[in-house]
Amino acid sequence: MLGCPLHSNVCLCVYMKRVLLYISVCVISFATYAQNDSITVYAHIKDAFTGAIIEDGDADVVMPDSSFVSRCKWGYNIENDVRTASLILAQVPKEGKYILRITHPDYFTVYHPIDILLPKRNEHFFVIPEQIGMRRCPKVTQMDQLVVKATKIKMVMRKDTIVYDADAFQLSHGSMLDALIEQLPGAELNDGGIITVNGRQISSLLLNGKDFFKGSPQIALKNLPAYMVDKVKVYEQQTDLEKMTGQDETYRPLVMDINLKHQYSIGWIANAEAAYGTEQKYLWRVFALRFTDCSRLTLFGNINNTNDTRRPGQKGDWTPSYLPDGILTSVSGGAEYFYENRMKTFEWTSNINALCTDNNIQRHTFGESFFPDGKAYMQSRSDDTYKTTRINTSHRFKSQKKERHTGSINFSYDKNRSTLLFLSGEFGEDPYSYVTDGVLDSLFRPDTGKLKQLARYRKREEAYSRGENWNLNAPYSLWWMPFKDKGVNDMLFFDLAGSYDRHTSLAFDNYHLEYLATDALPADYRNRHTTRPSHHYNYNTRLAYAMFFRAVWPTLTYKYSQDYTNGRRDLYRLDRIDGWDEDTEHILGTLPSADMEMQQALDIENSEHSQVWKRRHEVEVKLEYRRRKTKHQTTVVLTMPVRFEQDRLVYDRSGRHYDLHRSKTLFSPN
Repeated sequence: MLGCPLHSNVCLCVYMKRVLLYISVCVISFATYAQNDSITVYAHIKDAFTGAIIEDGDADVVMPDSSFVSRCKWGYNIENDVRTASLILAQVPKEGKYILRITHPDYFTVYHPIDILLPKRNEHFFVIPEQIGMRRCPKVTQMDQLVVKATKIKMVMRKDTIVYDADAFQLSHGSMLDALIEQLPGAELNDGGIITVNGRQISSLLLNGKDFFKGSPQIALKNLPAYMVDKVKVYEQQTDLEKMTGQDETYRPLVMDINLKHQYSIGWIANAEAAYGTEQKYLWRVFALRFTDCSRLTLFGNINNTNDTRRPGQKGDWTPSYLPDGILTSVSGGAEYFYENRMKTFEWTSNINALCTDNNIQRHTFGESFFPDGKAYMQSRSDDTYKTTRINTSHRFKSQKKERHTGSINFSYDKNRSTLLFLSGEFGEDPYSYVTDGVLDSLFRPDTGKLKQLARYRKREEAYSRGENWNLNAPYSLWWMPFKDKGVNDMLFFDLAGSYDRHTSLAFDNYHLEYLATDALPADYRNRHTTRPSHHYNYNTRLAYAMFFRAVWPTLTYKYSQDYTNGRRDLYRLDRIDGWDEDTEHILGTLPSADMEMQQALDIENSEHSQVWKRRHEVEVKLEYRRRKTKHQTTVVLTMPVRFEQDRLVYDRSGRHYDLHRSKTLFSPN
């Protein structure tokens, strides 16, 4: 048995193979290597991790004091011309304690102790029972000559401005501006496009010092290539009042200014993306930008029906909470034009944005409730469709010479339409015991059979609505320093603004609830129609005169505003009209042709009409003390306003008419 112990998990055939291997090696070694007065030692070598054979190594036998004894031979077991095992044959002069030293250029050196004590029936060879494993050395690569270059500094502070070097950040090919901002130290970008730097929110995203799609930073974040960016600057922007008067403001808005590289100061850029997938899913996007040192034209468009707004962030995070429900198809597009003259005394910005969405949502609900006397099984299904169209356009100008003029005309329009179909039912027993599929469809058939006997109630609701809203506003502002030629920085402010908006909305819904388990409760049927028209206007003006005595700013102001709202809500119960009850079939959204019938259906108790007028006159004296230093700022403000208010309310409901007036004078110093 060669004195080699067997492991319990080694099968007999493997053991016999090893015995035959050792015997064959012994026979060969006796003929060529063994001596009468020496002992032959056999060892099995393998890779400690993979178990693979190790070839072309070296081995020696040494005494415990490291004195040399003999050189070993490295042999192999060969089956079908393939090396299947590595063996070491060592020659020692007599019984005793030795050390087997095994070396290989790819492995760590192994020192394995050998304690030879032979039985009487075996006086010529000794087999090391355990396999000796060698651990591979880590690979060492000899590198060519290296050139060490200084890395670019990612961020520096220049007075009160943080300057980021865009080229110092490693970005994947094709990255847009949002990927760059997410890597800026101290900066965070959330899914809504809101940027914060060191915890403070960025109020405006500028492109070469100018507003870019004011209020819609995501257009730049998603479409401006990062390779075009030279520097990203974050600073507190000087206000127009500071520029005109030279007086320091205690609060300045924090802005992020994207500076393009010089080679991209004039030219065109464009990018496009198109995709088509299974289930007829598609995506198409295009962005184009023409820019010079004094003008900019931007065009963009986006069409998709994937309703997947997720994207992996730089940290591997995803945003599933922002996924819309259902299947969303959206079409969006827009354009912006910006112009500034060479003297930088006049600028004009025009933009238009349009968005169309079509969202279909289907919900299926299955519920089971437990009661002391039994169970209740509930099912419901809804199919909702929402369609929306929005258009926004804005045209702004700014002129600044001796005086500063700013103004804009803004218009917005949106149109929406929705449909709803809701079915539900509750059963005293499991309905699937009788119907395998389409339980709700079967419940609402004229002859429901067994399901009608199991059902406690069934409810059907169908609704349709549409609305239209538009808004127009036009603010204007004048800042003038009438005595600047005389060295006086007193400022005259004049503001004038007006707005008008109109809203129309109408809705139809059919509601039918039937109690099937008992005849004690009557069915509830409602055929309703609701209209909500309203319009509103507002205009206001302000005239103020401010004086600046270094840190003290006294201001005298007069304000006037008028606000008017006219709205009504009329509810019609069409089921109260003859021929419009639950046994008749009228298409949802149709109305009786006669006005007399509509007046008969008017639900006066739940209808209302109101008109509200608000007029305000205000005179205010304000004293302000401001002191700003490098790290600290101090502001003390005293306001003493006197306001005269006139309110009028005209209100009609439940057949009652109210006409209320209120006038009051308020003095509220602060």
